[in-house]
Amino acid sequence: MTHHLFSQAWAARLPAGLESGLSGAALALLLLPAMPGVLAPLPLAVLHSRLARSEGGRSALRDAFTFALSFFTVHLAWLPTSMADVLGPLGGLLTVLVLPAAALTWAVPLALTRLAGGPGTLLALPFAWVLLEALRTTGPLAFPWGAPGYALTDTPLAQLASLGGVSLLTLLVTFAASVLAGLGGRRRGAAALILLAVWSAGLLWARLGTRAAPEASRTAVLVQGAIDPRVKARGRTLEELDVYLTLTRQALSSGPAAVVVWPETASPLPASDARVRGPLRRLNVPMLLGAPGDVPGEVRNSAYGFDERVTGRQDKRVLVPFGERLPLAGVLGFLYTPLLNSLGMPGYTSATPGKRLSVFPLGDLRAGVSICYESVFPGLSRQAVGAGANLLVVISNDAWFGRGQGAEQHFQMGRVRAIETGRFLLRAGNDGVSAVVDPRGQVVFRAPRGERAAYRVPFGVTSTVTPFVRSGDWVLGVSFAFLLLVLCCRRSARSGP
Repeated sequence: MTHHLFSQAWAARLPAGLESGLSGAALALLLLPAMPGVLAPLPLAVLHSRLARSEGGRSALRDAFTFALSFFTVHLAWLPTSMADVLGPLGGLLTVLVLPAAALTWAVPLALTRLAGGPGTLLALPFAWVLLEALRTTGPLAFPWGAPGYALTDTPLAQLASLGGVSLLTLLVTFAASVLAGLGGRRRGAAALILLAVWSAGLLWARLGTRAAPEASRTAVLVQGAIDPRVKARGRTLEELDVYLTLTRQALSSGPAAVVVWPETASPLPASDARVRGPLRRLNVPMLLGAPGDVPGEVRNSAYGFDERVTGRQDKRVLVPFGERLPLAGVLGFLYTPLLNSLGMPGYTSATPGKRLSVFPLGDLRAGVSICYESVFPGLSRQAVGAGANLLVVISNDAWFGRGQGAEQHFQMGRVRAIETGRFLLRAGNDGVSAVVDPRGQVVFRAPRGERAAYRVPFGVTSTVTPFVRSGDWVLGVSFAFLLLVLCCRRSARSGP
């Protein structure tokens, strides 16, 4: 049996479950902003080592689930608290159920990889990670929080996202974990050289394969209204609109701006409503703002472009599960009805998802907009840039996250969209995070959270087409093909002479 570096360091002292649990928690901590995310392969190597040495699917599932549950318990520690603030103690308690559900989205695919990969498990695992993270971005329960690749956001290796998206970053982190997990084998030197070569190539691309960020020669105004979401929940009023209009006028009194950005649901009425349209026209500046949709009889969360008139509307396409819509409501309605009554939300109505992409023309700007949760889905920003967007904009309301790490994680993931597409990103949040991110993912400006203000900020526009925009998530296709090859080779070996 192969003796692994991490097994020797941990297993002699720790029970198996505690080893997996501590490793999962360590990975969660390394995904926190300002932590050395480049170390993320280390706790993952412990998991990969255990999976490769497991006796079968049951033990692999146990180890993977323990690791994942520990990870998500730490990574999503803010979730029950924030939901309790919005929905009360029962709502916070029910949110705890997200943790084992999220853990299963890692544990089941990883255990299946062990069953299918056999002796080649360590080689198959990195590609399985890419596939499972792609699956977590699809379907009615899509929740891609916590992908390992985001650990590299604040490292030079993050520039590889312009080549292959966050999938390539995840592949890089998990490949390093598999190499480290096999360092005790007979081919230790070869494995170490492969790891060194791959990471060196990544650093070389970061230095030579990407362009320097263009000059931020334009001015935008980001407006942060800091309106308590619980006040909004009790009923929208025109006083909210007045807050944003006043802050915008104050910022524009210092000089013109290329664009003004208000956050998600900033206006209580659609921008097409005369009570909103008139005051916006008098501001005399191109704008992007969040407001309700104007489709009668439907709840829609929308973004509007405004330049003397409404120039476009885009409805939020990816809705937050259990927040903006009830997944499988037609089947599970008998469960939702009493639950909503218990939470004091008997009249809850799921929002209607949008279907169309809009690239908003605002002078010579072509803005691709993501509404809050949409910013963690790489395909949406890629689609916008492919349709001609020379600027990315995120409008969000992260106030319901509270003061935990949720808003920071949301912002961290969104920064990678700027690298993937080679675009400046303007972000306006109700109480933050309001910021400017350049095409290399660097934060040019960031406003204090919770402050009510409007900020004049620098930004630029670009027309460069990155390999990721041009070719899409090719890493996913390669990973799927490789796993099929592993499966075919495994079956061939079993049926051989």
